[in-house]
Amino acid sequence: MFTELPGVKDILSLPKLERLIMDYFLKHISAGEIISVIEIREEIKRLRDPELVPEFDDVIIELTVNRAIARLVKKKFLVHESGCYNVNERIREEIKKAYGELRPGFSKDIYEILEKIEKTG
Repeated sequence: MFTELPGVKDILSLPKLERLIMDYFLKHISAGEIISVIEIREEIKRLRDPELVPEFDDVIIELTVNRAIARLVKKKFLVHESGCYNVNERIREEIKKAYGELRPGFSKDIYEILEKIEKTG
């Protein structure tokens, strides 16, 4: 079906920043390109983790986040359409399988999704 697309399990192999960004998109499913960068920037500033960005200047964080999002689009974790980023169709289907619906706006733990998928077959 969507086997050529990366799934939820593949998120575990991503670098730390890309994984943080995917956590954001697992929660929101879809977000505008401007608001997503701003919200991710604020989360990075809150965490203050030097492994995520080279420095905590807003411009540097936004540049780093935009580059990471571009990599996630290239790797097909995210789809970019009409000024919005969306999780790919396979990830959407895995979330639906785990929860029965997409549940945008609710945090979703990667391990919980995988466990629920495994239980449902």
